Order: sequence, then structure tokens, then C-alpha cells
Amino acid sequence: MKTVFTRQRRNLMSNYGQNALIQLIIANAVTFVLAYAMYVIVLVLSPNQQIEINHIAQKVTFHNVISPNIGLQPFQAFLHKPWTLLTYVWAHASFFTLLSNMLWLYCFGSVIQSLVGYREIIPLFIFSYILGGCLYLAATVIWPGLIYTGPALGATPAIMGFAFGAITLTPKFRFYLGDRFSIPLWAMLAIYLVLNLMNYAPNRYDMMILAAGGGLTGFAYIRLLRTGSKPGAWLYQSGSRIQGWFTPDEFNAEKHQKKRLETFRQIQQKTRSREESIDLLLDKINQKGYDSLTAEEKEQLMKASKDN
Repeated sequence: MKTVFTRQRRNLMSNYGQNALIQLIIANAVTFVLAYAMYVIVLVLSPNQQIEINHIAQKVTFHNVISPNIGLQPFQAFLHKPWTLLTYVWAHASFFTLLSNMLWLYCFGSVIQSLVGYREIIPLFIFSYILGGCLYLAATVIWPGLIYTGPALGATPAIMGFAFGAITLTPKFRFYLGDRFSIPLWAMLAIYLVLNLMNYAPNRYDMMILAAGGGLTGFAYIRLLRTGSKPGAWLYQSGSRIQGWFTPDEFNAEKHQKKRLETFRQIQQKTRSREESIDLLLDKINQKGYDSLTAEEKEQLMKASKDN
């Protein structure tokens, strides 16, 4: 008889619930589609494909219709659209920008997810882009004359958080592309930094400040993890608590677990009290004989012997 062992194949969607990177990539793809769907709707509904902005008729484009409402802008404009601190990272100016960002996101994020677990990915992503955004807003308050070329969009601050978090966590990590060929993590980080400088250095100071804020957040987050702190634990705890509010009792795993534990305790107590009563009956038989038992006690002893 021949036994054949096969290795289970895994793909990017394997164990989706514990693959936070794939969840983030899908979320970014969905929000990209939604942003451009809104743009198409405005484009179709606008007469002659034009819209009035500041009392001037302009051609409807993604950058003058959608970006100002979801992209991060200097502090004075931010005060009128505070939600942009949460939305700017989920929108991308083009499909190729989205694609390259998601590849870099997976590149650096996979290092962190494989070494410290998936539960640190989403908190680090959120902290990086929010704190990076706060640094940018503070910079526009301190330097009101900072060059502004348009709303900031994209996941660059979060990717930079993953990049500096990964290099802080394991500076000697290498990406193996074969048995003999590998690329060190620091080289991938250097390539990413150079590409960002080439892209943003001419006039996109906003993206450079956002990226710096994200990188500092990634460094600080990993340092906190090394001290034993769990800066992202509250996020999952809050999510579980909120989910429990809307989950029916028959599907609420936490409540079922509590009920099972309580039932188990009750069974243990009943078993313990039953064993104690049987021991008392046996002591009575040893002292006074079997005939000293009442009919009820004899029945209880008989039932216990059958159960055993």
C-alpha cells in the first residue's frame, strides 16, 4: 500500500481573516473604485462636462471635483473639511499609483506581519497616516507660505510607516528570490526612498512631510512593541466590543463561551456534591451495615453504581 503525502497549497487569500495586509489592499482597491465612480457620476450629471468652482466654469476632472473633498489640504482648508484627515490615504490619483503603492505596502508590511503578527498591521497603518497628517497640518500652521500644489492623496505615509517599522524590527532581513539570490531589506528601503525623492522633491513638500511623519510613527511603534507595550491592542478590543453590540446572541461567540464555562462549572459542582453524598453512604454502610440505609439511599446508591 502506497501513501502519498501532498503539501497544501497556499495563496494570497489563504486565511483571509488573519491576513491584515490583504484586507488593506482590498480596502484600498475598493475605495479607489468608489472614488472614481463618484467622479464618473459627477461627470455624467454635469452639463457640458463643466462645473463652477469659485464662480469660474471649469472642466470636470478628478483633481478639481473629487480630490478637494477627500484629499488632505493645509490647515485653513482642513478646518472646513476635517474628515479629509481620515480619507486622504484611501484615494489614489491613478491606477498605477495605487498598484505601485500596494506592492510596496505588501513588501514592507509582510516583514512585520510575519514577525510580530497580523494584529499590528492595521493599527500601524492607521497611526502612520493620521500622525503623518497631523505633522503636515502642524507644518502648514507654522509655515503658512509652504508651497501647495494640490490636495495630498495616497498611502505613502502608511507605507513609510511599514518601511521604517520593518527596518527597525529586523535591520538584517533579506528577501530571498531563490536559493542563492536575495535582496537586503535596507536596499529595498533605499530604493523606495530614492523613488519618493525623485517623485516629490521638486515641489510636493506636503507628501514629503507626510512620509516623514509616517516613518517616525513606524519607528516609534516598533520601539514600543519591543518594550512590551501593545499600542494597537485597543483597536481590536474596541472592534470586538462594537461587533458584540450588533451580533445576535445565537452568533455571539463570546457569550456562548461564557455560557459553556458556566454550564461546565455547574456540572462540576453537581458531580462533586454527588461524589460527597456517595462517600457518606459508603461510610454509613461500613459503620452500620447495608440494612441501615433507607429506601431512598439504596436507590441513590444503585443509580450511582449503574452510572459508573
